Parts: sequence; structure tokens; C-alpha cells
Amino acid sequence: MENRQWRIQAAFVHRNECTIIELPIAALPLLRIGTPYYDGLPMQTQKKGTLFKLKVDNVKNGSVSKAIDVCRNLNYFLYKKPELMNQNMWSFQSDGVTYHMPQTEMIRALFAINKTLTNSLLRPNGLDLLVNKVSINQNRTATINFCDEIPGTIMTDDFARYFGWLYLHPEMKQSFSSVQSNTYIQLATMANPKGIPLQLTMPNTDKFSLTARGIQGKDEVLIFEWLASDLADPPFTEINIQHKSVKKRVYTAEKRKKRLSKQEQSQEHVLNENNGERSREDANQPVIDLEPTQMAFRQSTIVNRIPKQEQKVNQGDEYISNSGRGGGVKQSVVGLDESIFGGKIAPIEFKTMEVADTYIDYGLDHFIAMIQYLAANYNRLSVSLNFVYLPIGRKFSYLPDGRRRICAIAKITNRNKVSYVLEAAVPDNRSLSTLIIPSKGTIKEDEVTMKGLLKMLVFASGSWSQSFLYNLQNIRLKHLQESYKQWAARLVKNL
Repeated sequence: MENRQWRIQAAFVHRNECTIIELPIAALPLLRIGTPYYDGLPMQTQKKGTLFKLKVDNVKNGSVSKAIDVCRNLNYFLYKKPELMNQNMWSFQSDGVTYHMPQTEMIRALFAINKTLTNSLLRPNGLDLLVNKVSINQNRTATINFCDEIPGTIMTDDFARYFGWLYLHPEMKQSFSSVQSNTYIQLATMANPKGIPLQLTMPNTDKFSLTARGIQGKDEVLIFEWLASDLADPPFTEINIQHKSVKKRVYTAEKRKKRLSKQEQSQEHVLNENNGERSREDANQPVIDLEPTQMAFRQSTIVNRIPKQEQKVNQGDEYISNSGRGGGVKQSVVGLDESIFGGKIAPIEFKTMEVADTYIDYGLDHFIAMIQYLAANYNRLSVSLNFVYLPIGRKFSYLPDGRRRICAIAKITNRNKVSYVLEAAVPDNRSLSTLIIPSKGTIKEDEVTMKGLLKMLVFASGSWSQSFLYNLQNIRLKHLQESYKQWAARLVKNL
């Protein structure tokens, strides 16, 4: 803790040198293990590891282990840093394989879905301080009156569903609170100049499905990232929410103001590094969409928004106003600390969770099986596999059921030649070939190329852009009625 603000340590490796820096605890949603960063932003197409789908009988059925013991067995280097070697892992078994997951990653995936909740993790009774009143009746209808501290920009139906499950599920609420209690116990009982590793008391859960990214060595897997699960089973079927941002619209005949802007305003956010400065209270904090963790609810829930106050909406004639901040790219210093009255720094929020009614199922199982067969049966190949969410901006960005569309990207090294294999999710039966792109030399160049391809895929309404590919060496493989082994053999010939 520094200046009464909690900090988290993050390790970054550059040219085989490991540097540990301290960040505000609310930066946890930004951090993904095994992900390269460039200019402070994650390179989403360059993540290490491959995908694993597994069944977890009960999260509680496992044991605590230390990172040094797990990583030594899997030849994962921790650079002799005590801060890394002392991290808590949770080890459990599924189908004869032992999985090891950093408890910090479990906390990120389950609880650190935005800045507000992340800052509440280490506050005593953190969840209770975010609500004024909570109740649930015999008809399984819940009512939550949220406090004003929660910015209106994150008060979405998905947030209400998630928060209701977290607060009203006794095991999950207790697990959330355990992060704070375990930390305070360690503070009181031991002196650790290298920091205190976060520790989670595991909840009792029903059996659920989990998709994760990690690396495997024999019958052990080190999980880097919790990607998706169908863990959530809320005790309610309907939820009523109240918040100051939920207003009843009252329409009037008064004139409407319209502001003219010569150009769209773009803004670059820079994290405040002055620990003595605090963020101000702001109900309309900008929200940055980050790569989401998907949480599938096992039953649909209805969200009813109960207004607390009225909002006047003018429907008369328009009048022009040129007042404003102007356009252009602006650099804004933002804070991740808890907002206080009298603060001066602009606060910012994150969105890192996608709530869905179905588990992660994008029609990519055949492609994944083919890539996994490649990795297991072609020893000369080095294979990694990741999911990347398509950028938003067009209808193709989303599936018909409302979920963000994804693209599977396999990075395959064949005798020092690196190629990327892209397979977009088309469970809606669109026709789209598998695309193979050779590496341009550096991961930064490859990241720019992959992101450009995905952006043009969206803006071309689900077709690989001819203009973008014109100057790129590429191969397209049509989808055929064949086994994943036959598909793998056909793919290898083009690597």
C-alpha cells in the first residue's frame, strides 16, 4: 500500500531482463499472463500458449501450491524473482491432467471485471459498500438499490446480472471477501518486503466447463488465462435495479440543442503516476472495452430498471451550439484509484466481461481439433492457438445471439518459418475460407497486420478484404467435407 492506495506488482520481460513495476490495484483487469505489450497495450494476436477445454467438478477440490514448484516442473522461467516465485497457485485435476492456475488470474477473471469492483477487492465489506439495499423474495425476484459510487456508464444489464449473482450467491460473495481478509491476515502476521501474494478462498461450485489458455508439459498444464466458463448459476430469475443513472424520461416541447463538431474527437489516455493526486467523482466516466472474459449464465434473467428520478427530454426545434472542447487527438491523464470528493484527476472505467446465455461455442471445434492434431503429430512444428475478439463497428462484429464474434489465430513455426492461420467464427453458416499469412518478421509488424485484417474483415461484412490482401502473401483454404486429420495434412502442405 502506498499513500493509502493498494498497488499490484507486474513483471515484464524485455530482452531476457525481467523488470517488476508497481501499478494501481485497479490495473489488474488490463494484465494477461504470457501476453506481449507494446506502448502499454496488449498484443492480442501474439499471446503464448494454446487452448484447453476442461470440466471442473468443483473449484474447491484442489490444493494450494507455489509458483516456484509448479513452474520448475514445466520449465517456465521466473527469473529468480521472489515476487514471482512466491505467487499462490491453485492446482486441481480433470480427466487425469493436473491444472495449475495462478490465483491472481482467478481473481482477475472472476472478480476484477472493472475498476470499481477491483478497487473494492481490498476494502473491508467491499461489496456491501456498493449497495444501499438488497433483497430477494420467494418468487426468485431480486431487488438491488445500487449506491451512487458506481458510475452510470457501467450500469448495464450485464453488470446487474453479474453483480446480482456475485452478491446473492453466498459462496461467491464469501470468496470475493476472502481476498481482503486473507491479505489483512498476512499483513498482520508476516513482514514481506517483496509484497504479499493475493490468496483466494475457493468457493463450492457445481460442475462447470472452462476454456483456458496455457502451456502443457506431459500431464500438467500451467494456465495463463481464464477465457470463458459457464460457472454462473444465479439464485434469481428476475432482478430489479435502482441507480441514480436510471431515470424516468419526461418529454417537453422545449428546443433541443445540437452541437456542431468539425471532426471526430480521439483521445489517448495516460495513467496518472503521481500517487498524491486522486481521481474525482464522475458519474459519466469513459469506459474502455477490453478483451472480455466470457461468463455464460445457466439460465436467462430478466432485468427491470426502476427509475430513481426524472430526466427532461426536449423534443422541440433544434438550435445550434458551437460550444465544446473541439476535436483532434487529445492526451488525457486518468486515474484508476477510488474516486473521492475534491479529486482532480479524471477517472476511467473498464469493461472486461461478456455475459451470455450460452457457453463459448462458436463452431470452431473442428478447427481447434485440427490444430491440436497438428501440434501433437507433427514434431517439427511449434504451435500456439488463441482467440481474438473482432473489433466492434459493424453488424459482423456480433453473432446473431448478441455475442462478440471471434477469430481463432494459430501461430505455427515450421523450420524457422512462421505462419499465421486465421479461422473466423461463422456458426451462422457464412462462407469464409481459412486464411494463411506468413510472418512479416517481427511480432509488432505481425500484430499490426493481424489487427488490420480483422478490422477489414468486419468492415467488409465478413469477407477477407481484397484490397488489404493485395500486397500480402496469402493462401486461402476452402472448407471441405473432411476429417480434421485430412484438413491438417492439407494445411501442412501450405506452411
